[in-house]
Amino acid sequence: MKEKMEKESNIIKLSVFLSALFLFAEILMAIFSKSKALLMDCMFGSADLIIILIISFLLPLIYKPVTEKRPYGYSQVESVLIILKGVSVFIITLFLIIDNIEVLLSGGSELDLSWIVICQLLLEAFCILAYVYLKMKCKKFTTPVIEADLIAWKIDVFTMLGMFLSFLVQFLIKFTPLYFISSYIDSVVAIIISVIMIREPIKMVIESFKNLILFAPEKETVEEIKCIVDKRVKKYSFKVTFYDVVKTGRKMWVELYIKSSSQQINIKELKAAKSEIEGKLKEEFGEIYVEFTPEL
Repeated sequence: MKEKMEKESNIIKLSVFLSALFLFAEILMAIFSKSKALLMDCMFGSADLIIILIISFLLPLIYKPVTEKRPYGYSQVESVLIILKGVSVFIITLFLIIDNIEVLLSGGSELDLSWIVICQLLLEAFCILAYVYLKMKCKKFTTPVIEADLIAWKIDVFTMLGMFLSFLVQFLIKFTPLYFISSYIDSVVAIIISVIMIREPIKMVIESFKNLILFAPEKETVEEIKCIVDKRVKKYSFKVTFYDVVKTGRKMWVELYIKSSSQQINIKELKAAKSEIEGKLKEEFGEIYVEFTPEL
């Protein structure tokens, strides 16, 4: 467990370092260019960086084992932080959409595009290299935090590409009869990206809220758990009559209600089944705990 925590901590620290470099360069570009699209992406990047920094400090808590006093450990801390991140990003996005609508209504904004296109291309290259490198580092090891971070980098890759193309179009349009629309493109792109991205924090908050109040995980996850259990329980003298699956943070608990036709359950057989099923589920889902409850 300690080795796993250290490995996750090292990957997160690397991602934080790369994110900080990227964000610093993007903020400088946003300030000098006065681009609303860049400013929007800076807000997303800042929220991501703050939350992942907090999680990196709280990582030892997340890895603490469950106890009688804390039957779910500190897993819910992770869900609370993700909810805070989702709400903050949602509010920021709404304000940016309103701000960009006001800019459009006031006649748009003129940007100095002579150097922005080149800088944006460099940022896109940095994003791609960072994403590929982190993906390689996580090839044989992943956690919910790392997966969420990789998704954030992947989103950055496509966001940067979209903004690069918009800046390029604005630059080229200046030399055509359509030059009068160039001042509107930046805000339009910022609004489009905001509308596309706003569903991510909403989805994030909903999923984390479910985890916080101990709802079952996604239907696909439950079906996969059932499939793994059903394949392995066939050789035992009991059958599973009901599945109770709950998830909070990165931990899952699976309670299997069982029934035997002989009305007797062999304890040695039960221990063997628990060891086999829990071991296989941990290979697939990481931190997952299995309990058997005889149906009376």
